Amino acid sequence: MNNALFLSTLLFLLSSAIVSGGDLASDRAALLTLRATVGGRSLLWNLTEQNPCSYTGVFCENDKRNRVTTLRLPGMGLSGNLPLGLGNLTELQTLSLRFNALTGPIPSDFVKLTSLRNLYLQGNFFDGQIPDFLFSMQNLVRLNLGKNNFSGEISPKFNSLTRLDTLYLENNHFTGSIPDLSVPPLHQFNVSNNQLNGSVPERFSRFDGSAFAGNELCGKPLEACPGGDNGGGGGGSHKKKNKLSGGAIAGIVIGSVIGAILILLLLFLLCRKSRKSDSREVAGAAPPKSVEVADVARDSGGVGGGGGASGSSAVAASKAEGKSNGGGKSLIFFGDVNRPFDLEELLRASAEVLGKGTFGTTYKATMDLGISVAVKRLKDVTLPEREFREKIEQVGKMVHENLVPLRGYYFSKDEKLVVYDYMPMGSLSALLHANNGAGRTPLNWETRSAIALGAARGVAYLHSHGPTSSHGNIKSSNILLTKSFEARVSDFGLAHLALPTATPNRISGYRAPEVTDSRKVSQKADVYSFGIMLLELLTGKAPTHSSLNEDGVDLPRWVQSVVQDEWNTEVFDVELLRYQNVEDEMVKLLQLALECTAQYPDKRPSMDVVERRIQEISRSSLEREEEEEKNEFSQQYYSVDSGPPQA
Repeated sequence: MNNALFLSTLLFLLSSAIVSGGDLASDRAALLTLRATVGGRSLLWNLTEQNPCSYTGVFCENDKRNRVTTLRLPGMGLSGNLPLGLGNLTELQTLSLRFNALTGPIPSDFVKLTSLRNLYLQGNFFDGQIPDFLFSMQNLVRLNLGKNNFSGEISPKFNSLTRLDTLYLENNHFTGSIPDLSVPPLHQFNVSNNQLNGSVPERFSRFDGSAFAGNELCGKPLEACPGGDNGGGGGGSHKKKNKLSGGAIAGIVIGSVIGAILILLLLFLLCRKSRKSDSREVAGAAPPKSVEVADVARDSGGVGGGGGASGSSAVAASKAEGKSNGGGKSLIFFGDVNRPFDLEELLRASAEVLGKGTFGTTYKATMDLGISVAVKRLKDVTLPEREFREKIEQVGKMVHENLVPLRGYYFSKDEKLVVYDYMPMGSLSALLHANNGAGRTPLNWETRSAIALGAARGVAYLHSHGPTSSHGNIKSSNILLTKSFEARVSDFGLAHLALPTATPNRISGYRAPEVTDSRKVSQKADVYSFGIMLLELLTGKAPTHSSLNEDGVDLPRWVQSVVQDEWNTEVFDVELLRYQNVEDEMVKLLQLALECTAQYPDKRPSMDVVERRIQEISRSSLEREEEEEKNEFSQQYYSVDSGPPQA
């Protein structure tokens, strides 16, 4: 009898272990699906390890049968849509994917995350309406969907989340009114910078007015509503507004008709112009002069970026030359790869002028098959062909994750082209200065520090290839960005191939004081230019005579004048002032930038030291944020167990 009892007990324990192992195995499978699906930085997990509890950002609890209870991956540069499968993390209590570049809707299998208490998705590009299944997650305490692209109305179904304590919905595209939510009194609430209207419900009047700013709302804590409606209704737009008169309505209709006619006429003229341009290309004619004018007018620099004028071909001006003088030549690609296209396909490609930089004009060329590359037409190349090929081959061997890959080149008597990967997010310069309107993409601290670290790694790699290896032209327009805002350094090696076409004062804001010949730039001069770029990244100000700002400021002198007595937060870009919890890290990076821009070269750190210090600053910032999240989770964990918070 005792033996039978022992065997039955043993079988129970074995079956329990199998079930537990299966559950943990499903957790691991869900995490591997996430790793394989999202783009951006690779999650550095040891895939030979079967226990996912050892993965970075993954936390488990033994009292949950050693299941994954926390997944924390903030600011990792993840991009793309979240896959189905995360719903298999059924014991998950905290999910933090904030400040990445994730897109699309929230996956439908999140409905299975019934244990989830804290959901941090802020600072991504999620879109669509808030899905209904979210309102069935009864254990949610903290929900942050801010700084995304969610739209539609704020649903009154939030009332079903009876444990909800924090709700952040700011910086989205929500419309309509704020529903009169009757959940237990929220301790934290923010719907600022949406497209909401109507009056603020009375139960929300105790919050600060900043929680509702950037909308068309009224009532406490904002200004009183017209007609005495000062909150409590929460319904629709202002009900007391006078109706439009018949004459006003007629005027609107007539104006709309006239506007539509003008738009149709403009489209007709553009189509005619496009057909003429196509016919010129078929005939082998040179591109219209307007393209060359746009070519000269644009001066954003860099290899890839948004904006610019359109042309009939990326190298249309050299089309005749390519058929006559260079007829026997072809594009040379680096590495053992299949030729993705040939010279003729490149000549036929549709094009967009990206900018005229220090060493020539850059185009975005899109082939018939949809392949897009960046093509730079080098100017004033004085090297003979053999020496040019030797030097460009050396540049082509520079391969690093933080460098823009050089894919190939073309050399003829009258035309020299270099072909790069196209970077869809453009340059850091354009992101900081070119778009200050409502559609501007804000750069938070996590993104800026990651850009600084990526750029430092790229330049340090260039410097590691010999004591004479330098970039020679570091500036914000040569720091390009991927879709997940990862930094890629461009234009490296070109200083040894071509004479600069820009006048000296065009880049004087980045040039070290000891540099007199742009073809002879030392590594310590690179460090100076990198320091200017760091100051630009932190202050949001363009340096003197930068490509996008002819005026600019002498950044090192200006920063030192502001902080000469004590560190003053006014030196930082206004977009960074929201992140007061990382002020120490911002000051440390500012100090490093000033060291890089020291007057004398021997006082400047080397790039490997710069890289290491930026990495330490970024790590300390991330560790602090993770600790804060843990503390927030801990506080909310106990507040839930002790019942709903009291008002």
